[in-house]
Amino acid sequence: MDLPDEDAFALTPEQLAAAAPRRGGRSARAFEPRPDDTEWWRYTGIEQRRDHLLTAATHAETDPRIAAALLSYLDGEPDPLGAATAFLVDDAVGTGFWRDSGYCQYDAWLGEHGIEFAVRAVMEYFTVKTVHPVPRGSFIDNPDPVPVEAVPDGPGRTPWRSLGGELLRLRTHLSAMPEPEYLRIEAILEVQGRNPVQRAVRAFLMPGRTDWLDEACTDRAAGLLESHESDQWLLRTADSTDRLAKAGIAALPNNTANPMTVNSLLEAAGLDCTPLLVQAVTLAGLHDSWRETLLDTLATLPRDEAVRFFLDNIVERRTWNRLQEVADRFPVRTLRGIAALVEDADDAQRARFIGLIRSKPLLDGPARDALGPADRNRVDALLSWRGHPPETADVPAALANPPQGRRKAAPPWAGMVTALPILTKGRKARLPQSAAEHLLAALALDTPRSPHPAVDAAIAHCDAASLREFSWAVFSTWDLAADRANPWALAQLGRFADDTTVLRLEALIHEWPGQSLHKRAVRGLELLGAIGTEEALGAVHRVSKQATFKGLMKAALAEVDRIAARLGLDQDRLLDRLVPDFELDSDGRMELDYGPRQFTVGFDEQLRPNVIDAKGTVRRSLPKPARTDDPEAAAEAAARFDKLKRSLKSVGTDQVKRLEKAMTSGRVWSRPDFERFIAGHALMRHLARRLVWQYTTGKAWTSFRVAEDGSLADVRDDALRLPERSAVRLPHPLHLGKETEAWAEVFADYEVVQPFDQLARAAFALTAEEARTGGIARFEGRTVHTGPLIGLAKGRTFWRYTYAFSSGSLPPFGMCREIPDFGFLLLDLRPGIDVADPAAEPHQTLNAVRFSTTETADGPAPRDLDPLLVSELLALLDRHTVR
Repeated sequence: MDLPDEDAFALTPEQLAAAAPRRGGRSARAFEPRPDDTEWWRYTGIEQRRDHLLTAATHAETDPRIAAALLSYLDGEPDPLGAATAFLVDDAVGTGFWRDSGYCQYDAWLGEHGIEFAVRAVMEYFTVKTVHPVPRGSFIDNPDPVPVEAVPDGPGRTPWRSLGGELLRLRTHLSAMPEPEYLRIEAILEVQGRNPVQRAVRAFLMPGRTDWLDEACTDRAAGLLESHESDQWLLRTADSTDRLAKAGIAALPNNTANPMTVNSLLEAAGLDCTPLLVQAVTLAGLHDSWRETLLDTLATLPRDEAVRFFLDNIVERRTWNRLQEVADRFPVRTLRGIAALVEDADDAQRARFIGLIRSKPLLDGPARDALGPADRNRVDALLSWRGHPPETADVPAALANPPQGRRKAAPPWAGMVTALPILTKGRKARLPQSAAEHLLAALALDTPRSPHPAVDAAIAHCDAASLREFSWAVFSTWDLAADRANPWALAQLGRFADDTTVLRLEALIHEWPGQSLHKRAVRGLELLGAIGTEEALGAVHRVSKQATFKGLMKAALAEVDRIAARLGLDQDRLLDRLVPDFELDSDGRMELDYGPRQFTVGFDEQLRPNVIDAKGTVRRSLPKPARTDDPEAAAEAAARFDKLKRSLKSVGTDQVKRLEKAMTSGRVWSRPDFERFIAGHALMRHLARRLVWQYTTGKAWTSFRVAEDGSLADVRDDALRLPERSAVRLPHPLHLGKETEAWAEVFADYEVVQPFDQLARAAFALTAEEARTGGIARFEGRTVHTGPLIGLAKGRTFWRYTYAFSSGSLPPFGMCREIPDFGFLLLDLRPGIDVADPAAEPHQTLNAVRFSTTETADGPAPRDLDPLLVSELLALLDRHTVR
């Protein structure tokens, strides 16, 4: 088996056709004039715009020399400066030229007065400019006059219309022109170098004049050329990377890395431009089609840098298939590249390298033999997994033979995965590759309803972390191969998933919609739901909050509900499990290190982070690093603290509100949930120690607090332990009764600030008369601001407008608060709220306040209302009313 010639390279006819034509090069080609453009120019550009052109020529601000040239041209004289000025003015006042991609001004001038005139007119275009900036390209028939002046000396920017198409047409014309005529044009261009842009243009038109090219490169290096158009001219002309370096071009800007530039560079500068192309293909914001063309081109270049790029990016979807072609074209270069990369590669990457080598007979034979001793040794070490545990003969029977079941063809990427070592329990041996191949085949047959015994055998026999990495390699290789035929490669992740898998999958779910893979993102959410762990639930919840695509967010919200139902969790217990720990340690703190100095992160009553130094001083932010501090450590500490502050911005507020709601609703936790998600949680513990709690074993409730060290104490400060089967709640003052004042003294002694009013909370109860009649006379006659009432109706609460006190269903309205299963709290307001203009009356008077079983002014009073709810509703009225 013979090795290919790995140094052979030639641009294809398609690439040459896409390059800027080069006289004397293979890209030179015949020029076909467009005679129709001349007639269009005479009619559209001159006759229809004559008034505009005369106005420009006679304008007081127009340069007299330019005005004379324009008038001469309008009189039919072949004046190049006048022709260039006419086109400039036409473009400024608005013509249809720029809308027709086929029209070319060079061809119009060529047909009008011949090639020498056309060349001069093109060059003169870069010597004139409008006196005032004109926003062109977005309209036709600009009525304003357009005076014209000469381009000043100094740095040159190409005009808004750079004549890129005209210059390419002229360069094409010159590329195959007979020598005598070519020399006449060269003589014309010789004197057309009055400004930097003209000098760059003539260098582009005649790439064989390297002295002109050097001059343009010098101008660019000196800052005299300032546009991407002039950069493109240089890139499409330069015959070496050294010349580009002299111009200050060390990389391709993403607005120049198009196929014409790439192919022109390759034709003129040859393979030395390969590093520039490798750099360009990774540019952010590069047009997709340009990137694809660059990748296709790189795959043909016989240079180590190009081959190394594909090996470096083996896990990228765009490069995967092209690497197969690269390995066929350049087998020895490919092996050399693998030898250089293998030391720093992880096991999944090494497995892909092995799969690539073993799938290519040239790589696994003649190319390996052609390597130098050092590279051959590295490749041999890779293929034998030198340094890894040895293969074992102890293979479960289910993995010893190909799996039984409906046969599925091995996917084309299988060899890139099955080389990955799967370690047995204890991590002292690895399965033979044949067992890995059998496991992969079994995964294709495995389903939740019909688990394959070979997969179960692998789980029982092999190391969990090793199986997880094998599973992830199966998935990621399928993903980068863009294989739609084997969806099981995503589903199989659920068989071996742990928290690491969940986090990896979560990151991809966020990315997939932006890659037109919305359905895959939804399947990823469903897979997280099938995994069903609390970490998976947290991941889906984070997607539902953070997704930038509405469809993904909606799918995530639905999956959260499904997971919660599957786990038997209500909304409150679900939210307990979704509070992140923000990388806090087991004591709920974070250590920040400046080197010589250390700081500890603490939290106030609203979970706002602060910084505590070695002396116990509390700061709102980190101090500036001192000269004696380690600058790298200080920068890392600052970044961690900033990230924590950003992450906690909304979370802290949400958790405070959630606990307050738990208090006012009478929520109860089991002891394990309280210890895990509240008192023992890295973040929630900071709120837990600022509140009073109660536990019960089914009889009386006993109050306690969570101390700074996590221990529990009663109101006398005696230590206590929660009984085994106890339940815990966050008591309202109604629950604490007489203990409220004692607890307030304890918290004052310890200088504990509560996150919300618990001990200082107003408590209200119905009198016997109020409970009997439903009427709350104590609030009648009080005034309330209309704004807060409107806010209640707008919020996602049980409050809404009511016409219980109106005549019929017409405004003005009162307010009511629905009490599910019991009735309503009704507010009779005077003068009432007009929903068409709620703020029309800034104040309202409470004419009547009553609890009723029906939404009517005289309904019977409800019985057995929750005292907590009553207290909170009456406290709300008390806060918003003025006696």
